Amino acid sequence: MESNDTNFQQSGSDNGLWAEEKEVDAVWGVFLKKIRYQRPSSIVQIVQPAATGRSSGSASGTYSSIGSGIDEVDHGEIAHLMWETVRVRVLRAGTLRKIVEAMSNDNLDVQATHLSVFLATYRAFATPTEVLKEIIYLYTHSSQEFLRKTMLDCLNAWLDSYSEDFEQGADGYHCLRKVILPFAQAEGLTSLALKVQYKLRCRRKMRKSTSLHSLRTFSPQNIKTYSLMFIPESHFAQQLTYFDKELFLNLRVWECLGGLWKRRCGCGSVVATVEQFNALSGRVVATILLDSSVSFQQRAKVLEKWIRISQELRQLKNFSSLKAIISGLESNPIFRLSKLWHYISKDRLAIYSQLSQIFSEENNRMAQRSLLEAEGTAKFPTPSKSPKDRRFLSRVLRSSQGTRGTSCAENDSPNGTIPYLGTFLTDLTFIDSAYPDFVHDGLINFEKRKKEFEVLAQLKLLQGSAKGYRLEEDPYFTAWYNSLMVLDDKTAYELSIAIQPERTPVKGHRKSDSFASNSSSENTETVLPLNRKGSVQSSNESSILYSGHGDSGTGGGGNSAIVGLVSATPETSVVVRVSTPAKGDVMYKSMLVSNSDHTPQVITQALEKLGLEDEEPKKFSLVQVLPNKELKFPPNANVFYALDTSGIPGSVRLEVRPITTNLKANQHMSQSTTSINNNNNVSKLNQNSQHQRF
Repeated sequence: MESNDTNFQQSGSDNGLWAEEKEVDAVWGVFLKKIRYQRPSSIVQIVQPAATGRSSGSASGTYSSIGSGIDEVDHGEIAHLMWETVRVRVLRAGTLRKIVEAMSNDNLDVQATHLSVFLATYRAFATPTEVLKEIIYLYTHSSQEFLRKTMLDCLNAWLDSYSEDFEQGADGYHCLRKVILPFAQAEGLTSLALKVQYKLRCRRKMRKSTSLHSLRTFSPQNIKTYSLMFIPESHFAQQLTYFDKELFLNLRVWECLGGLWKRRCGCGSVVATVEQFNALSGRVVATILLDSSVSFQQRAKVLEKWIRISQELRQLKNFSSLKAIISGLESNPIFRLSKLWHYISKDRLAIYSQLSQIFSEENNRMAQRSLLEAEGTAKFPTPSKSPKDRRFLSRVLRSSQGTRGTSCAENDSPNGTIPYLGTFLTDLTFIDSAYPDFVHDGLINFEKRKKEFEVLAQLKLLQGSAKGYRLEEDPYFTAWYNSLMVLDDKTAYELSIAIQPERTPVKGHRKSDSFASNSSSENTETVLPLNRKGSVQSSNESSILYSGHGDSGTGGGGNSAIVGLVSATPETSVVVRVSTPAKGDVMYKSMLVSNSDHTPQVITQALEKLGLEDEEPKKFSLVQVLPNKELKFPPNANVFYALDTSGIPGSVRLEVRPITTNLKANQHMSQSTTSINNNNNVSKLNQNSQHQRF
């Protein structure tokens, strides 16, 4: 393990870190905070009007020792001070008991933040039973009234905010009956005992279901009244949004934690969202491919229908179903049908292309993130400050209004926002890979949990926004929608080949997840790779997370992971830890290296991360530190493909070194490289001569 200072990668929010205080069972971060100075009463009594007038030009701070020895200090010098600097201790790592005990921080802001982070993320390193035992132990064995009150407040907040931990079938349900209730009765905590008894009664009567399959179904004769081409696009989009809203509001955000989701540990609400996403994408593909007797013109009308539905979803700010439809249309069985796309009008293609750009992978999905930041809690779609984005949104909404024949002001009501969950799952997975779970000889890395909480807090905020939807379920639509068939990947590709046999490489206009992100490269030719069974590997790279849940329980059955969320493509980025000896310390920073980053870009990004943005990148070299050797990157190498990633994920370590301090090492490495190249050339000549003789 590295030295203790390397175990915490500080972010921009850690700029105020003044020092670290290490104990046997905890590591504390000490921050300096500027607060308004509270004058002691003895000073307030002697403050003169003249002194008050001088306070506008007062000093910026005082020391915490001002309050002591007040008689020895000149009252005239103290009375005019407005600010003072105080030390704030924040837990950065510790044992489970220490983390629970740290909720009794004297600073109320720190205490509230610590409690929120702990309750949202504790499942990654402890069980409800273990946490409950620590709370009860601290309450019963402490003589400090403040600590006892804090533990009681924590328990009440836990029961109120995360009641799902105490549902039937959960570990906490046994604790509710066998631990919390006896504890409350033994300690005479009447209000807590009544709350536990009430929750036990409620659990017997109510079981929440987060699965789409719990929606009502009706008899087959009602299904015949619906047909895809005759359902108004606005109604179709509203019903999809109703499904997604119910799932999103029932989402347990802690199930999105990278450590839990990667292990699929009880993530039922996330799996339900994945199934809904894959089912919609599969139905998009099936409605275009299934009928073998229709012409390309008729298939094009179905495809345009889905594009118009996407427009309505954009207006409703339902980015989950919007992404699902885009992924379905960009799947290999649909994307390869060049004759089909030939019949789509230019205007419709332009709108579809712009909708696809929302989910572009460029700049770490910057377009999607900016959109959520601008519209996440807004009542209506809000274009960004970019003139291009404003023109795009105006065009989409104008076309959508023309389809319905009514004005936006007449029909539209305030909407919430439903995000594409894959982006948040990806972020949490990267955090889980970049930061260790334990530091300092087995202490729980609570700094990592704070960074995860920042992502979870965004989801909680969007859940509050989703409550703004005023939508009602159409049971006949639900029955019809559930009756639509979902094709597996192999069947979909076989139908696609039957519709348009593959004779030559198919012309494509994208390489990544977004159709529109590379729409200008229409002359590039891409060959769709076949696997041994004859099906096509999906070219979508919408998420690295939605794998392993291919079976769908709706529609026609089969593997619904046909598009979007299950990808067989290689990774396009890697999380690395970077440091530099130029700062005189061994502090690491985490950063992302993509498959398009070369040595100058990585050095520049690393210097910015390390606070050396004023330095000239040309004066530094890039080296990967391996257990038994070092790998130096050439000046313009593709770092992603040159990295040695054979170790533990998230353990790739890079160093940015000043060139002047490593001149001799560089010369030695250059000589070694020349010698290796010469040896390689000799071996190649020997091999060629052997082949010629053979």
